[in-house]
Amino acid sequence: VRPTHPELLDWLAAELVSSGWSLKRIHRLILTSHTWRQSSRPHKEALAADGGSRLLWRFPPRRLEAEAIRDNILLAAGTLDSRMGGPGFSGFRVEAENVRHYHAKASYGPADWRRMLYMTKVRQEREPTFGVFDCPDFNQTAPSRSRSTTPLQALSLLNSPFVLQQAGLLARRLRHEAGADTRAQVARACQLALGREPNREELADANRLVAEHSLEAFCRALFNANEFLFLP
Repeated sequence: VRPTHPELLDWLAAELVSSGWSLKRIHRLILTSHTWRQSSRPHKEALAADGGSRLLWRFPPRRLEAEAIRDNILLAAGTLDSRMGGPGFSGFRVEAENVRHYHAKASYGPADWRRMLYMTKVRQEREPTFGVFDCPDFNQTAPSRSRSTTPLQALSLLNSPFVLQQAGLLARRLRHEAGADTRAQVARACQLALGREPNREELADANRLVAEHSLEAFCRALFNANEFLFLP
């Protein structure tokens, strides 16, 4: 495949030579550039002219890693244990007979609400909820992760016991912090999960969802929103 920006590659190669072959300087140059720090938000005019962003007018949309998704859910629900160090936790219930059998947990407690960095890894077993988000195979080294989009990922975020529990805990937090007013609950939920206020259309849709189903269902929908799962 031919490079899309050969002149840029030539310029970076010249910079590498002039910097004394310092890769650290090249990395700093790239990561602090305006192009690298762009938002991934689309614009109608730019999409019409260059839908594939060959001219690098926006950062490629990128979903969060499994660890970041899980940690963000805990953070929004107000249950994240952010302590540094200490013992890890397991996503499995262990049954020890002649051999050890690992079964996915059906319930979770505060000991399981640490950052996913502290989750113990089990060979030949995949974490039941977030393993579908391209977690590497623990039986072998993985220099880089693949990126996939599958129906199983959406089903996991909608129906797993962990997500259902955290949606309920987020709903409880909203009732405590915003009172019984649905509009205030929706506004607070968007602040916690998305870092912004909802617009009029979003507020109307959310009020209808809460009225027809429940506040917990709205919280589950927030955990599955692209804005929650993808870097801005």
